[in-house]
Order: sequence, then C-alpha cells, then structure tokens
Amino acid sequence: MKKLISIIAYTTLTIITSTLAQEYPTKSIRIIVPYSPGGGLDVVGRPLAQKLSDQFNQPITLENRPGAGTTIGTNFVAKSSPDGYTLLLTLSALTIGPSIYPNLPYDPIKDFQPIVWIGTSSYILSTHPSVPVQTINDLIKLSKRMPNKLNYSSPGNGTDPHMATELFKMLTGSKLVHIPYSGGSQAATSVIAGQVDLTFLPTSLGIPFIKSSKLRAIAISTLKRSQQLPDLPTIDESGAKGFSAEAWSGILAPAKTPNNIVNKLNTNIQKIIATNEYKNLLESRMVEIVGSNVDKFSNRIRDDVTKWKKVSKEMSINSLE
Repeated sequence: MKKLISIIAYTTLTIITSTLAQEYPTKSIRIIVPYSPGGGLDVVGRPLAQKLSDQFNQPITLENRPGAGTTIGTNFVAKSSPDGYTLLLTLSALTIGPSIYPNLPYDPIKDFQPIVWIGTSSYILSTHPSVPVQTINDLIKLSKRMPNKLNYSSPGNGTDPHMATELFKMLTGSKLVHIPYSGGSQAATSVIAGQVDLTFLPTSLGIPFIKSSKLRAIAISTLKRSQQLPDLPTIDESGAKGFSAEAWSGILAPAKTPNNIVNKLNTNIQKIIATNEYKNLLESRMVEIVGSNVDKFSNRIRDDVTKWKKVSKEMSINSLE
C-alpha cells in the first residue's frame, strides 16, 4: 500500500511539474545584468529581452544590479527561486571569480543552471609602436632578455585582460609587470600614450587605434583568426601553444530550475540569436554568434573555472579579499 501511495504521489508531482513548465511563463521575467547601465551587455540584452517578450507574450525586463565586482547582481540570481522568472545575463568574468575571491557567496558551477551561450568576442594583444616587437616570438624574447622591464595594463585585478596576460606569461615564461587601472578606457589610454608597453584590448575597442597606427597589433587571443583582421595571427599559432582567451556572454538561471523551463528558454533564445537582425547587431559589436545548447555552455563554464584556477595558482595571483 505504501509503495502504491508513493507511486501515485510521484506521478502526480511529475504531472504538475510538467504542466507548470509547459505553461511557463505565466508572469513577467527579470533578466539581471550585474554591470552598470549602458554597457555592452545592455546592447546585447535589451533587444533579446524584447523579442523573447514577444515570443512568450509576457513582460521581460533587463535590470542592472552592479556592485562589488558583479557579486551583488550575480548573488541575487543565485539565491532567487529556481522557477525561470529571474535570469542572469553575464560575461565570462563569472568563471574567474573562484580563482581570486575565496569568499564568494556563490559557486558559478553549483549555484547556476546554464541556459544559452550567446556569443564570444576576442582581444588583441597590442603594444605601443615604440616597443621593438612585431610578433609574439619577438615579445617573448624581449621580455626574457629584459625581465620585468616590460609592463602591461589591464582594467583591474581579476579582469579578463589581466588573467589573459597571466596565462600568456604562464605558457611562454615571459616576464611582464602588471599595471592595473580602474577601467578599460584608462588601460587603453595608458598604452596609447606610451606610459605602458602593452595590453589586451577588446577587438571592438582596439581596431580603430590599430588602423590609425596609435597601437600595433601583435596577435589575436582566440583560437580562430578574426574576420575583421584576417591577417592577424592567433597567439596559439604564433608560439604560445594552447593559448585561448575570449570574453563570452550568456544567460543562466538559478540551479535546480526545471529542465523543461531550461529547454524552453534555450530553444526560444536560440531562435532569436539565429535571426539576421540579431546576428547583424552582434557582428556590429564584433561578437561572434555561438547560440549553444545547454551542455556545451555548461562544459565551457566548467573548463574556464578550471583554467583560471590553474593560472591563479601557478602565477601566484593573490586573493582579492
């Protein structure tokens, strides 16, 4: 009798859960962006939210919750109800956090359910024209001949460009000194002005300075060459085998969000990403469309967390807390 009751209860719960997921959404959805308003994620996220709202026939709003290095907004989603009504639109910096913040209030793997990997963008390893290097091998040789004489800028400790350069140092044995700034524009300006030797710049930001000869492009950070700069070699093919660093954007939900809701969100968002209108928008921002399934995005997050933990440990990057 107890076994029969258990079977009935389980069957009933399964039916209810399935029905709720099929009806989803029945109310408004919030997409939390853990960055200040006006950034690149807003440009990517607002049209996505509008088109998803049209598909679901429910209001979908983009809500900026910046602060504490994205921790405030990210933690808000991690602690939200796993019902599909609070989502996170964020960047690859999510996977760096565990390497440098030992007391994070959330785990990027355990506390989130990946929904869809939207796209990726590359960085250009750029130098001031006065630095006597033309290639990656030139840079490696110069840094070893003049250890700790060359310096590099970044938007701050723990940012993508900081960790990308430390990965480069780890793979090549280069000796470079870190000069952190409080934002991307300051990091770029310092190299353009000749105050700092080199930096990793987002492709969208770096191309105008490279074309005007204010900066010299050495190599691209992704494993594939850039469509915008097809003659620029990758760092991987230039001698730093295995090097890959890119900024990805994606949408996640709190852990334990029902699979049916996850799959419904993934399917509908992928349809939006595949439209020419949205592709053109991302291409204008020099973002390469990915539009992955859930498993591919999950694996990418796990791989990145592992990679940056290794870099942090081997390069003795001090905790930021």
